[in-house]
Amino acid sequence: MKSSWFRKLLLSYLPAFFIVVSILFVVFFQALNEQSRKEAAKANDFLVQQAIRHADNSLRAIDYRILQDILGSAVLKDFYRAEAEDVFVNLQADRLMDSWAFGNPAIDSIYLYRPRDGFVFGDGSLKTEPFRDAAFLRSYLDGERPIGQWSDKRSFQPYAMSKPAEVMTIVRAYPGFSSAKTGYVVVNVSLSKLGQELASMYDPGQTFIAMSDRSGQSAIGPRLDGGELVLAQYVSPYTGWTVSSGPTGKGLKLTLDLYSVWLVLALGAVLLGIAWVVHVTRRNYRPISQLVSLIRSSSLVPQDGPGADRNELGFIRLSLEQLMEEMKRSKQQDTENRLLRKRHRFLEALAGGAPISQAEWESDLERLGFEPRGRTAFAWTLEIDRHAAFSRAYSAHDQAMLKFVLASVVTETVQGGGGAAWAEWTGDRRMSAIVWLPPEAGLDEARRLAAEASDWIRDNLAFGATMALHGPAGPLEEIRRSADIAASLLAYKAALGTGKVITPDRLGSGGSPLHDHFGTIQQLAQAFRTGDPGWRERLRSLYAQIRQSCFSRQEIESLQQVLYQQMDRMFLELAKEYWTAWKETEAELLALDREWEALDELEAGCLGALERMDARMSELRDSQSARSEIAEIRAYMEENFGSPELSLDYFGDRFSIHPKTISKLFKEQFGENFIDFLMGLRMEQAKRMLGEPSLSLQEISRHIGYYNYNSFNRAFKNHTGMSPSDFRKRAPRPSAG
Repeated sequence: MKSSWFRKLLLSYLPAFFIVVSILFVVFFQALNEQSRKEAAKANDFLVQQAIRHADNSLRAIDYRILQDILGSAVLKDFYRAEAEDVFVNLQADRLMDSWAFGNPAIDSIYLYRPRDGFVFGDGSLKTEPFRDAAFLRSYLDGERPIGQWSDKRSFQPYAMSKPAEVMTIVRAYPGFSSAKTGYVVVNVSLSKLGQELASMYDPGQTFIAMSDRSGQSAIGPRLDGGELVLAQYVSPYTGWTVSSGPTGKGLKLTLDLYSVWLVLALGAVLLGIAWVVHVTRRNYRPISQLVSLIRSSSLVPQDGPGADRNELGFIRLSLEQLMEEMKRSKQQDTENRLLRKRHRFLEALAGGAPISQAEWESDLERLGFEPRGRTAFAWTLEIDRHAAFSRAYSAHDQAMLKFVLASVVTETVQGGGGAAWAEWTGDRRMSAIVWLPPEAGLDEARRLAAEASDWIRDNLAFGATMALHGPAGPLEEIRRSADIAASLLAYKAALGTGKVITPDRLGSGGSPLHDHFGTIQQLAQAFRTGDPGWRERLRSLYAQIRQSCFSRQEIESLQQVLYQQMDRMFLELAKEYWTAWKETEAELLALDREWEALDELEAGCLGALERMDARMSELRDSQSARSEIAEIRAYMEENFGSPELSLDYFGDRFSIHPKTISKLFKEQFGENFIDFLMGLRMEQAKRMLGEPSLSLQEISRHIGYYNYNSFNRAFKNHTGMSPSDFRKRAPRPSAG
């Protein structure tokens, strides 16, 4: 029987086989056409990118030139400050606009507008009423359109007799960075000129480029009505205009259309072959499939389960075994997923993402073994302190075990106080719990139990945890609100410290003193910049104010950013060395911002970083002071080089600088070491004195600081290559007249 089925199936599949092979040949040849289409699309894609880049660069160049003159041109300053129509100022402004248009051929027209007296200068200018472009300009003055953004395509007609031109416009306000605007610069770019620039980049007979503005109006090139073949399309990130490109000829489109027809036919043939195979297979196997379907439906065995590839008798024998195995797996899976379903229900109830009525909530609690009726509910939130260190210290398995221990501690502590707790981990470091206590228990009892659990964690585990609680609460909506408040309270552990129990009353009721935190920060930055040792006291004062204000972590981080910004402004005014030192310290502080957890840690880390910065600034100040004293040392040597006392030790004692520091700075500042410079001064004076015959060599030696003539003779010979006596013989004699 199996052999007969094999022959029937084989003969049934052969027609489908020949159809598929034929289609493969057709698809192969059509793949060549598809490759051609991809190459054309790639070329058009490159062309569109180049067109966008060219257009954006042209428009950016115009905008940059206008901004440059707005920020630095005295002509615009004089024009917008003029009290009346000043011919000379207008002439200067006209020359400036001519220079803009000359440098950018795409510019169609320019005019300047002065709101103070409504004066318009340029195309469509002067006092002609009405001003034809007033409505467009008013849209910028009223804030309907953003200043500095290129407009959509529009028609501009400066004079009644002139021909309207299609342009895109940019409006810039004067002055550039001031809220008080005294004037506006309006530049219109001709779309036809811009299109001519783009036309030089491609062959219009083979390819088209079409550009439309943000509203979809056709601005440059042909209007796309859906009949064109668009192979590439991009949106300019600068103007927001859309540029499209494709072939102009019909050949490629016809080829692609034929390709689509052949592809549809090929897919149709393949689907027909598949349908034929399915039909033949079902017809030949219908009796067996009916029997197998009946057995499977009666025994609830999946079609792809064990035994599906065996003969009918084997399948019947294994059907009961499969059913029993499936029931066993289902029961085991249900047991494993029970905790997950419980956690999901907990998160769903607290998050409020799914509508849960109070009756459903109480039913779920009773099903899970909780009895909320007659009890007071509180929301607890526990967070592991220094979670980064916790994650590094323990493996994933150990972390899971420790989290289970924390949940058990909370549950057992509450049960010891006569209550019940439902605790679930809602994040990597955070656990939420709903605690039901006896009706007579209040917030103090809930706080006592939370403190007991916190103490156990601190005494028995190698890490700590901070807890926050809020309540009492009754219905589910109140429990959700209490859970949200408890979670938000953890943000204040930065100021209150870790390992504590936080309740709303610990935050105060607004009676804490008001502090000028920004004033303290400014005083701190000023004192630190000037090297005032009192900056440390101001830093401690800042963090003391933060503690008294009981700020959240987000508020503390905001104050830290203000401190960094104030420091930036202070050090921008100093030398480069101080700025570089501050940026290194700032990087250290920013790294600290990602790691600190309690305010004490932040204060200690900030103090340490600023201490190191202060030491570095002291070194820089000492170095600068020493450099000025090196100049004094040189001046003293030039006036007293004949003193035999001159030496590094002498100047070290005189100026209180280490001799090695003098030698090093002298070399760095003058490019010559101390000894060579001193010898050079003495030898040059000796050369001048050797030209006087009346002076003896011993007198010259003593005059320049050498009491021992032999030392002078040796030093002079090393410096000049000859002895003093030989130098005197060769020196020219002064004339006797």
